[in-house]
Amino acid sequence: MSDFGFNSDLIISLFLVAGSFLLALILELIGDFVFKAGKNKNATLLYRVAYNLKGPLVVFFIMSGLLWAISLLDIVAGDLVLEGSDRKWLKDSLLTTWGVMVIVILTISFSRVTSVFLDWYSRKILKKTATELDDKLVPPLKRILPIIIYLLGVLQLLGYFGFSISPILAGLGIGGIAVALAVQPTLSNFFAGTYVLTEGALKEGDFIEIEGGIAGYVSSVGWRSTKIRDRFNNLVLIPNSKMAESVVTNFYSPETAINILITSGVAYEENLENVEATVKDTLQKLLSVSDNVANNTQPRFGFSEFGDSNINFWIFMQAKDWSASFQLKSEIIKAVHSSFAQKGITINYPTRRIIQD
Repeated sequence: MSDFGFNSDLIISLFLVAGSFLLALILELIGDFVFKAGKNKNATLLYRVAYNLKGPLVVFFIMSGLLWAISLLDIVAGDLVLEGSDRKWLKDSLLTTWGVMVIVILTISFSRVTSVFLDWYSRKILKKTATELDDKLVPPLKRILPIIIYLLGVLQLLGYFGFSISPILAGLGIGGIAVALAVQPTLSNFFAGTYVLTEGALKEGDFIEIEGGIAGYVSSVGWRSTKIRDRFNNLVLIPNSKMAESVVTNFYSPETAINILITSGVAYEENLENVEATVKDTLQKLLSVSDNVANNTQPRFGFSEFGDSNINFWIFMQAKDWSASFQLKSEIIKAVHSSFAQKGITINYPTRRIIQD
């Protein structure tokens, strides 16, 4: 091989190196100019992805140029540069370096794209969705997914270098079983929390009552526990495993309106038609003045039974929510009692008639 040929190939190799650096520089400059908006976290998804992939692409072009240049020298120059055994080592090293570079860059790129997408989703889409499931899923996914991606990248590298990953996976499986047994309560709460979140039966602000007497407003539904603010304004943490196994009454589902049923009675001597008209008129007036009545509701009234001292009746109305039900019940009792007093309608005390032989 002539010196001229060798020198020309050397020049080509140098041009390859220079060209790769130049291409990387152009990509860097174009990226800064075109995708400058991608620096802002509120930018569109395309700009954010392009900006975060710019770095790995620059490294890829620089490394590719170096590897191609060295490979070209090896092919053309041959023994003028290295002996046969060294040439084989160089060729294997180049291929290994290329493979490692591709795996590393793909791992980093995929991790960045995933993080950018989840960040964009949490900023642009999360608050617009009707369901609260993604509100709970996205934050932990942003922390867990990069770890999983890099772990898969490490396993891929080990496999590329000839290490058998089957024993590693088996070891991880055995270790995972041991860890799962050690953290069984935590995992139980985690999966129960997943069930509670995906079912969508509970959301923040709902008033619930759990079998066993615990009742209050839902402050938050997390992966491990559900926080409830009880009627005494105390914060109660209930493990999700208990939530999943208990009977839970949601007073705000399917709607917030709460039914109120009041029972009382009037003396046997009273005119029942007059009693009914008085109560209905009182309830209609209460509809127009009370802020605790549910919208689009009408009161109901009826007589239920002949009691020991009175003819018993019931009153049915709907309060707008659980907290308003107590106030509305008080308003009904006061209004009906006042109307009975004005009309002279008597509610007897409990009495017994004793007949002596």
